[in-house]
Amino acid sequence: MKMKSILELIEQKNREYAKLPFFEYMKDESIDPRQRLAFAPVIAPLALEFSELCKRVLRDEPTTNYIQEMVNLHTHEEHFHWQWLLEDMEKMGIDYPMRFSDAVRFLWSDHTKVSRSMFPIFERYTRGADPIIRLVAIEVSEVTANVFFRSTMSAALQLQEMTQTEFRYFGMRHNHIENTHTLHTPSSLQIMREIEVSEEIRQQALELIDVAFVYFTDLINEFLVYIKTHSYQEPFSKVYEPERSLASA
Repeated sequence: MKMKSILELIEQKNREYAKLPFFEYMKDESIDPRQRLAFAPVIAPLALEFSELCKRVLRDEPTTNYIQEMVNLHTHEEHFHWQWLLEDMEKMGIDYPMRFSDAVRFLWSDHTKVSRSMFPIFERYTRGADPIIRLVAIEVSEVTANVFFRSTMSAALQLQEMTQTEFRYFGMRHNHIENTHTLHTPSSLQIMREIEVSEEIRQQALELIDVAFVYFTDLINEFLVYIKTHSYQEPFSKVYEPERSLASA
């Protein structure tokens, strides 16, 4: 069978993913844009972990496998985006000074339980895996990211009007980059659709797709819980429960 059917399944699941309550919340322009993006500290572990996944697991250089070459190129295009997140947090006024121990407590609190579990989940399926499986992992990450960054653009544009400064992670820059990756040029998409997939690899891909969409669904729900229970005006160093969070991490 060809990769085309796997890509169609990913798109089908992505359409359901796009209906999650978080994305409806993000459309509400009556809510302060800073509040809609108040989950920014929670996404930090994921942003850093995805960079690490690209460099340490998905990338395999040098290679003579053309599918792995596609994966390698994508990892080089992706791995630096976390820097834009830190930049946006500073511009939002939530880059609070704090003790190192407080930062650690927050990053390992219940608020980031899903966000910080991306690396081990995806590493389990992609380390040493067939390049097709790595490509599937990237594709699920890409389509869900496209939905996510389309949803944050409205708040980012409102903030740009308020502050007269560009928000590169949550705004148009990141959304544009996500939609213009080499992997998603017409020629690359055609190559991807025509890749021959064995039944064994297909079964592995289907399992990964199911697990990945459960992960990204849980992640988006984690963001929604945070922005509905915490004000952007509240320093995030004070929103953890140290003893309970570290004990349950």
